[in-house]
Amino acid sequence: MFGGGLRSLLSDVLNTDYDHYRWGTIMANLIGSLLIGVFAGMVTSDELRNTMNVLLATGFCGGLTTFSTFSLETLKYFKSGKKLLAWTYWVGSVIACISCVYLGLWFHSWL
Repeated sequence: MFGGGLRSLLSDVLNTDYDHYRWGTIMANLIGSLLIGVFAGMVTSDELRNTMNVLLATGFCGGLTTFSTFSLETLKYFKSGKKLLAWTYWVGSVIACISCVYLGLWFHSWL
């Protein structure tokens, strides 16, 4: 509920008809990836129980991130002939999100 609400807010505020990139989707996925890295670090060090992992990682981050919207937006770029935009959106998002998970894990180990 809270993750989905935050994602909706990000999309409403950041996605515009004048910009090529869907910044709301990108930001939601980056924030969710960073947080799931932090939460994963907490679980491996037994700071959170399995129930909290389900609530935070699956619940909040699952509601916040949106792979299906990202996939649809990427395909729309390809179908509209914006192939360079589609490729940069697709590859850039995947690299950035995986990097954010890594940063989240690193951040937790640094604490």
